Amino acid sequence: MEVESSDIAGVSLDSLYPGQTAVIVGIVAETRAKMHLMELGFVAGSPITFLMSTPFGDPHIYALRGTNIALRKGEARCIRVRI
Repeated sequence: MEVESSDIAGVSLDSLYPGQTAVIVGIVAETRAKMHLMELGFVAGSPITFLMSTPFGDPHIYALRGTNIALRKGEARCIRVRI
């Protein structure tokens, strides 16, 4: 289980507030999870907006590359962004 270095600058995606937009700078996760997120479009340089959380607070809904994607907080913590 290989995990990327936590030297990636930025804050975690789950720290955004509704309506806030940021730019993805990297993913800190084991290789399989990282590849899955990248296949969904979570790649460095992409703008992402936190739209809303669901009624129970998890998952959160994000706008990314023309689509809305629901991510659990644990997955969002792996994605580093620059606000």
